[in-house]
Amino acid sequence: MRVAYSFSVLRYVHDPVTQEFINIGVAVFSPEAKYLRAVCTTRYGRITQMFQKIDGDHFRQLARYIENQICAESRIYESALPFESGPAIENLLARVLPPDDSAIQFSKPGVGLSGDLDRTLDGLYQRHVEQYTVADESPRQGNAGRQPAGDS
Repeated sequence: MRVAYSFSVLRYVHDPVTQEFINIGVAVFSPEAKYLRAVCTTRYGRITQMFQKIDGDHFRQLARYIENQICAESRIYESALPFESGPAIENLLARVLPPDDSAIQFSKPGVGLSGDLDRTLDGLYQRHVEQYTVADESPRQGNAGRQPAGDS
């Protein structure tokens, strides 16, 4: 059975005026399936190649934090009683990362239909994040091949 989903791309926005960005993660939400998951990269080589040196340890911690917090929001959402219609992905993601002009931002949502939401999440992550990773960029403290948070 195919279910409707929405997704949002997590971006590192170097300058809020120019809006230049690098995609660093993806979140997928389906109210019908009670599904909310995210995958974020901990690799930051593309950021430093394009813009400037960043604090790599802080970036990795932030990426893991966002992914883990979305996983926590998923558990809350999954156990909630269905008294109201499902929230929009923007509302759920804003609980983790409120929209502002900081360097880490979620994009406007996209939508689709999926028969396998885990596969869809992986495909969106590959399409929007990994396809631009330089082949010789080594994983920094291993994101390669990692399952999305909460899918162990």
